[in-house]
Amino acid sequence: MKTTTAMLLVGLGGLVALPALAQSEWRTQVQVSTGSGVGGNLEFAFDGGLNVPSSATSLSNAFGAFAEATSALNAGGYVPTLGVHAISGSDRAQAVSWGVQLYTNTTGSPIDTGLVLQLDGTITGPNDLDAHVYLFQDENFEFAFDNGTILFETTSQLWPGFEPYANNLGPDGFDISVHNTAGPVSETRQFDFTVPAGDSFYVWALVVGTADTSGEVDASSTLTASLTNTTGIAVGSAEPAVPGLGPTAAVALGVLMAAVTVVVLRRRSPPSPA
Repeated sequence: MKTTTAMLLVGLGGLVALPALAQSEWRTQVQVSTGSGVGGNLEFAFDGGLNVPSSATSLSNAFGAFAEATSALNAGGYVPTLGVHAISGSDRAQAVSWGVQLYTNTTGSPIDTGLVLQLDGTITGPNDLDAHVYLFQDENFEFAFDNGTILFETTSQLWPGFEPYANNLGPDGFDISVHNTAGPVSETRQFDFTVPAGDSFYVWALVVGTADTSGEVDASSTLTASLTNTTGIAVGSAEPAVPGLGPTAAVALGVLMAAVTVVVLRRRSPPSPA
């Protein structure tokens, strides 16, 4: 039996909610799958979506595969907490969780802050764990399910200066990929930036746990992201978007997210040398 457990916590503590930011997009979303498709045993389960405060789902099959995923926006701060768990007996299992939120400088002056990530965990046996956290400008932000699409096939624009940190598996990159590895995992990332008065930014987060080989694996990890300075920064409203002002409505989850399983970790161009 093989087990994969991962937790992604985006913790921007101490933030307050903007009461009527109708154009903000906030989202929790999860997808799990079991089976490799051989013999027709591939199954999917989904939950969550646009402006949904929490989502959770799980799935198991007769071949010993089990997967569960959770995503929630913490009360008061609407900050995403993401978790995935996958177990493989003689079949593949995968759990995927997403979170996205908008943040705004509500003061009349620029704010210096930083986005800090810390990934800690232990993997015993071959196992796959991937995490991606990106910083986007609010203008033209367009949600996508996988990191390759949101970076290269949408109108979303990375925060100025964050470009070298995205699509980068290097020691400074905000993409972490641990494949077929056993042992402890400890990774730290930090990006310092200035938010001009009145400007907004998005934090987009994705975590994927995949169990696809035989054997027993008991793995857990925690990825935390925080702002070094939250004074004067507010999170987007948890009120549903006003018709005509909000982002485009989500398409049917079943069709789109089933396809995402294949492309959720898209091929990326090699990161630029440090």
